[in-house]
Amino acid sequence: MLRIVPHLERLLMVQDFVTVPQLGGFVLQTVSASYRVDDHSFHPTYKEITFNTTIRHNDGLLVESYITKYGVDYRHAYRMLKDDINEITEILSKGMNVSLGAIGTFRNGREGEILFRPNDTNPFSTESYGLASFRLRTLYALQREEEEALLAAGEKARKDIFYIPVNRKLLRGIASVAAAILLFLIISTPVKDIDTQAYTASFIPVEMVSASPRVASKPVTGSMQASTDAPQYYVIVSSVNTTKQANDYLAAMDRSVFKRANKLTGGSKIRIYANKFYSREKANAYMAKLRKNPKYADAWIYENP
Repeated sequence: MLRIVPHLERLLMVQDFVTVPQLGGFVLQTVSASYRVDDHSFHPTYKEITFNTTIRHNDGLLVESYITKYGVDYRHAYRMLKDDINEITEILSKGMNVSLGAIGTFRNGREGEILFRPNDTNPFSTESYGLASFRLRTLYALQREEEEALLAAGEKARKDIFYIPVNRKLLRGIASVAAAILLFLIISTPVKDIDTQAYTASFIPVEMVSASPRVASKPVTGSMQASTDAPQYYVIVSSVNTTKQANDYLAAMDRSVFKRANKLTGGSKIRIYANKFYSREKANAYMAKLRKNPKYADAWIYENP
């Protein structure tokens, strides 16, 4: 390693401007922290190093560093510095690169000018030491992944269902035999011998059970009707990890506007919805109106069947 390199590295840790007489000057410029929209990445502040070949005067920093390091006078230190600069110039004239350690590399251009390339590992950003660039995934991307996972889980569940082929004629024959047996039991069994408590879920309506020993000549048939809830459509405005986060988000919402806002639990996330509907069309209309507010531009619909 050239003798001048450790002096340059040490000086650039505390100085933003250091000149190498007859060659040029190193300049450190502070670049503010930034956010890149294209990949949603955050970058801390750092110092960008450049080399300006038009600045060739002696600012005295390197000479003073030589004096301190080697315990010599100014004239001797300046002569040592010139010898190091001449060594750099000689290496470059041979078409070879000059390594400057952690700073970067010198090389000659086509017209003999000095070209500087900084190292990727920038050691001079002491203000942001230990900080690294990072990328945050958007809420929309997380929601899409969650929806795709749910769809994949549903597809797997459908693949796990086995279908057994059944002959329809055979089913109709079994149903006819069962109906004949049931009719025989109804006609041949006196009503007074029937335990009414045993028919709480039977096919015989309660109106047929009476104290009379006779049974009506025409049997009465009944039917059972199961009620199902209509699907609900929730207009989701946020997804959080904890109940406290959900409560804090709800507390910050304008309850005079979002009167039906609440949280929807289940799965790994707690969803906050602004409103819910029993109609997909109404939910879409509400969501379209809500998205006009930039705060809820990522609102989406979750269907709970």
